[in-house]
Amino acid sequence: MVGIPEEESYLSCVMPREALKHKFLLDGIFAVAALDIARSSEEPDATKYEHIALEYYNRGSATFRALLADIPPDTYHLMFIFATAAAVMVLGLPQGTGDSEDEMSAVGRIITLADLFSGALLIVYAGWDKLVDAPYPFREALSAKVDSLEILARNCPVEPDELPYRLASLDLLDDEIKMALARLDSVNNELHGSAQVAEEGHDTAEGVARSVHEIYRLAIFWLKENFAERAVKGYFLSFFSLAGQDFTAAMKKAEPVALFILLHWAVALDAAGRDQWWAKGVGRQLVVETSDILQSSQLALMPDGRDGIAWVRQRVGLPT
Repeated sequence: MVGIPEEESYLSCVMPREALKHKFLLDGIFAVAALDIARSSEEPDATKYEHIALEYYNRGSATFRALLADIPPDTYHLMFIFATAAAVMVLGLPQGTGDSEDEMSAVGRIITLADLFSGALLIVYAGWDKLVDAPYPFREALSAKVDSLEILARNCPVEPDELPYRLASLDLLDDEIKMALARLDSVNNELHGSAQVAEEGHDTAEGVARSVHEIYRLAIFWLKENFAERAVKGYFLSFFSLAGQDFTAAMKKAEPVALFILLHWAVALDAAGRDQWWAKGVGRQLVVETSDILQSSQLALMPDGRDGIAWVRQRVGLPT
């Protein structure tokens, strides 16, 4: 659960003390703890903790949502942490095919995850000055990716989205992954045109196509950054916040290129599942569902599309 070393003290000392004063956070802690037992314990009836986890999570979520309308100044960092705990719950709850009301497909839970992180980003923007001075090591977390931390003064005029973001070097990627990610750009270019800026006089349809191309181009850019970043544990979860709400909207519509990008992100999720109990098996199931959808799309008729689907399936141990 610790992304950087500085978080350990906060999560083990500060957060439990704050949870005694804020019931929604206490419910969130109990929910994650119960789900951890359900997933990690060898007790025969360990799955009963899934229901306990859901009870705590639902109760904490109700209070959390009520607070969103008017967040107390001293709780912004706690709200941010609860949103993270909610992400763990979404990924860690029992998996299903989505065929019944009690089950959520892997694609469905990832869309929920993307919405959660969009909400967390709104909390960051709304409470920027509170978070910078909060007990949570926000400065230290940002320092892993942001240069010039002196701009993080409370009264600094620099907007959060103008931070001098430090990108990981794509040279860190091995040739196989570079080739796989390059196919994403190739497919986007072929289906949605080049990245040229629309000129005046071009028809509306072409302008729309180019805006779609840009949405995917940016998502692919951040996916490459996700694969290249090695220093921040769990950094791959930032993808949806970075890719933006337009990309999430395209996923919800099951747009082929959006799902093709998501398919490749699932490789990072699958890798995380080898170390994190809450991510175990979700990436592989996401690949199964997404590749099945893509097999009946126009993307499967393209060489780069077919090769991309086959590469991802092979990467997570599925037959090609």
